[in-house]
Amino acid sequence: MTPAETLGHLSELLDREHEKPVNNKYNAARDFTAKLLKLPSSRVYFTYISKAANFSVRAVQSDAAVQASVVVALIKRRDESAATHRAARKLALRTGKTLLLLQRASPDSLQWNIMGGYFMSADLRSQGIVDNIVNNFGPIPFEPLNVSPDEAVSGVLDFFDRVGLSGAGVGVALSKRQDISSIVQFAAASSAAGLSAAETAVIAQRRTLIAELKRMIADPATTETDLHRKIRGNYWIFGGRYTGVARGSIVPMDRYDIPLFCADGSLHIIELKGSYIPDLVERHRQHLIPGEEVHKATMQAANYIRQLDEGGAALETLYRNSGLNYDLRRGRATVIIGNQDFVDIPEDPVRQVGAVTRSMIDQTIRTYDSLINRIDVLTWADLLDSAERSLRFESEISADHASTGDESGSSMGDDSGEEPDIDQNPTLFN
Repeated sequence: MTPAETLGHLSELLDREHEKPVNNKYNAARDFTAKLLKLPSSRVYFTYISKAANFSVRAVQSDAAVQASVVVALIKRRDESAATHRAARKLALRTGKTLLLLQRASPDSLQWNIMGGYFMSADLRSQGIVDNIVNNFGPIPFEPLNVSPDEAVSGVLDFFDRVGLSGAGVGVALSKRQDISSIVQFAAASSAAGLSAAETAVIAQRRTLIAELKRMIADPATTETDLHRKIRGNYWIFGGRYTGVARGSIVPMDRYDIPLFCADGSLHIIELKGSYIPDLVERHRQHLIPGEEVHKATMQAANYIRQLDEGGAALETLYRNSGLNYDLRRGRATVIIGNQDFVDIPEDPVRQVGAVTRSMIDQTIRTYDSLINRIDVLTWADLLDSAERSLRFESEISADHASTGDESGSSMGDDSGEEPDIDQNPTLFN
């Protein structure tokens, strides 16, 4: 089914007498949604919200609500959409649940439309649920949420109390995790020594990821999809100047691999291609030029930027009305493509030129890159080498903090393993 057909079918399954006290009135809609999201039915909960204040009760009032990972809130049409979103956001922060908000197209309509949703950006399971929702229902303005350490601890303790989980039970659950040592190190981060240990744990995890990515880009069987899946959520690898990420497209019909927002609200599109590109460069007369796949990827990014330039003003107004301040004109893009190690161009006695070396490939891409406005072309090998050098620097900074006892100079900041703080620059899932 198309996204419109999926939403239409869900609308047909929703009980039309929403305020009647019947426990199973949303079972058909729940089962249909759970199947789409590849979840057990017990993980999906539907509830009718007649006013914003009901959010704090409806989504936690029963065992089914507490057990659910996804809450689908059916919002009664009222002139309090801002209050509704505030209440929904607060509930998502307090419970860690993924929220999807639906509202009738009009007071008399049986068709329900999607208002948006909220999810915890640091929770990989929530990210997977959001991806499935977007795949089935199309572009949705989801807002990823982050919490401070104090808020996270408070929320966890409240949850433990609500479900009656003991300290011993928590210990048993944690003992089954492979990253238990890292968890303990983070818990000690209130001291200078503990903070250094936490930073070291993050750096170690990131080095492991880079090592795995390097193994992947050295394998000709690795696909673009494999790399995209592996890098998901680890956007620190592109640098620390970004404050948010949007999923999917900003412009209708265009779907970006990784759209990142900078501190000034401008958009930077990351376009990922495969690492196995034997024709990354090719001979042209006496020189080397980028291969056809590089040209195609670059023009794909150029078309994205052109579309943003042409429609940016109107889209900015559209998103501004939803409380999102973006600067969609004069955006930039980076194309990640190929690996120099797969290029094998032997010497050519006829042209009297030698075999192509890594340095020659780098110079060819650098020359091409310098002639393109607002688009950078980078190989996977260069991207990972740059990220590795950055981690080496972070490691040195962390060691300095440990030796001096300097807590305020921590390098965790924006380049921690978590998503950026969306309170100051909220992002849109499209």
